[in-house]
Amino acid sequence: MRMSKPQALKILGTVSGTVLLLLAFQNCGQQLGEGFQIDTKSVQLNSQGNSLGNVDTGTKTPTGDGDEDLGEASTGDLCEDQLLAKFGSGYHVFLKQNCAGCHDGNHEAPAFASKNVLASYQVFKDKGYLAISNNAVSEKHNPPATGAHNNGAISSLKQEWESAQAAWLQCKGSDAQDKSIVTINKTDANIIASKANSATWTTLTWNLNTEVAANMPKFPLQMTVEAQVAKVSGNEVGYAVRNPTMSITSGTAKYRVKALFFYVNSKLLDSATVYRNINAVVCPGTPLNLAPVGNAQLLVMSPIKNTDKFALQFTSIEKAESTAKCGTGSTDTAPIDNTPATVSFAQLTATTGTLNVFRTQCFSCHTGAGANGGLDLSNYTASKNAASKILTRINDAGSPMPRSGLMSSQMRAIVEKWVTTGTPQN
Repeated sequence: MRMSKPQALKILGTVSGTVLLLLAFQNCGQQLGEGFQIDTKSVQLNSQGNSLGNVDTGTKTPTGDGDEDLGEASTGDLCEDQLLAKFGSGYHVFLKQNCAGCHDGNHEAPAFASKNVLASYQVFKDKGYLAISNNAVSEKHNPPATGAHNNGAISSLKQEWESAQAAWLQCKGSDAQDKSIVTINKTDANIIASKANSATWTTLTWNLNTEVAANMPKFPLQMTVEAQVAKVSGNEVGYAVRNPTMSITSGTAKYRVKALFFYVNSKLLDSATVYRNINAVVCPGTPLNLAPVGNAQLLVMSPIKNTDKFALQFTSIEKAESTAKCGTGSTDTAPIDNTPATVSFAQLTATTGTLNVFRTQCFSCHTGAGANGGLDLSNYTASKNAASKILTRINDAGSPMPRSGLMSSQMRAIVEKWVTTGTPQN
């Protein structure tokens, strides 16, 4: 089954025929609000590739309360700066007043209410104005900061923001087009058939001239990834993929490729972010490994089946200028694993330090005789026996633990390190 164009949007997944917004609000003691809507305009804005690493921030003049002077902030794009200005005078003011308790950048929650207006703006775009607005008026999200008393303010802010988005689209013209590319599904029974041999990887191949979703651009490119069943302490937790490699099948043109994500069974696993920073130029000749540095990507899911289908999404593929330098442009295309070599249960449950993920993120529901699901994460034996299930749930955007949303990638990496190194107690 081919995926339609809307499935190419970076934060959308399809589960049982229903389109869901896969949002990663981090845990700050509150539940996600009800009735999320698809924020296609913000997704389109997010697909343009703007990032804080590439913007010209200019010279910042602090105000009396430490806030950044909006007049000095810039994205480096005149059209984008119109949106930034509207955010700074509208949503940002509201969010700082009502959401800074969790979203000021000093917590694991997304920092769209920090004093730095440019950084807040980028996070705001990533999360989507509809999702943030829905949480702001939710009686369940984090009362009394959120609730129906915000309906009037949020209604006005949404109207202003939608007008600003329309102006942005007019300003950008053809440059505002969504450039993401999604392949068709592929399956290979050999992945599971060879799961007993950890040294065996199965290669999946896509021809980007014939095997892309309907109504998407085609390119004379071939893409391969290697996959195998991932196991933790003998338990299957999903798939591992590695060596995303692209080659040009015909012609002399060069191609620039940005950000790689994975679908499994038509569900976008946007929590899998090892390859999101890819920005490579592929040239005729030798195939290019788009991510030569870093670990394999873990695609956590359960159960796994012979019929599991895999597809790829690129944020963009475009012809590059003839003078573009071939290669990844960096030795850090895939992030290096900077977690400790080992993580112990004692560190996960410690009262101090930076590795105490269980205590800070899980103990509110999973301690003592009344622990949710009977899982007491203050108990080493119980935690060890449930290690593979824990790893699955903390990476499941559709049914995450904590229930408020996926933890940060750094926190999940800490738990993953404990699990994959044998769940040491001390």
